[in-house]
Amino acid sequence: MFRWLASASFILLSACSTLSRSSAQPSNSPSADLPNIQCRGQVPVALQKTFGEFRLAQPSDFIPVIQNLEQRPQQPNSPKISYTCSLFSADFNQDQQQDYAVLLVNPQTQTSQFRLAINQGNQTFKSAIVRDYPKPPVGIRQPVSVAMLLKRVGEAGSANRAYFPLKRNTPEREAFIAQSAIEVWRSPNEYKSGISSKLSAVERFNRAVGYGSEIFYFSNGELKTISVAD
Repeated sequence: MFRWLASASFILLSACSTLSRSSAQPSNSPSADLPNIQCRGQVPVALQKTFGEFRLAQPSDFIPVIQNLEQRPQQPNSPKISYTCSLFSADFNQDQQQDYAVLLVNPQTQTSQFRLAINQGNQTFKSAIVRDYPKPPVGIRQPVSVAMLLKRVGEAGSANRAYFPLKRNTPEREAFIAQSAIEVWRSPNEYKSGISSKLSAVERFNRAVGYGSEIFYFSNGELKTISVAD
């Protein structure tokens, strides 16, 4: 039914075993006073103050299509992937400080947002990437229609795909594998125009979920973005 269902196995293959962990873990970085949280939890107060009317997304905020992925039976010997994560922490730009990738919800407008917040030190954060996602069509009450996944340092992640744009045995690909990266699905609104207009707005929207992703990582201090159609 969805193109990404056929390719779900590619998603951060070696990172999958850690995606569903939601408890805080100790950090060996100089930012050990900041929580090292994967999937769900609380952000530092200084970062939370920058959210304005937004709050961290909860599993119930994700549209049913994504919640259903979370509930699918797990394949034997296959690590769990969580599609309803709203918070990952890592030293994304390799400056020895803890950074945060977050999925947010505005309860007033029922819109959602992705931010990659880079630690500036002295309890300040700067958004290196902001993506806003509109409210889903009438008939879908949940506001979050994208998923966010983490690739850890040294893992190939999406580079395992045959059509990954960074070619094998190139410095660019090796730099990607060497760093933490965040993958975020694109808004279904970017893809639903190619789906039959005979379907309802909700069906067209649901069929476009997960058709493409953006991947963000730093290399030598420079932010890189890779776009991948699934």
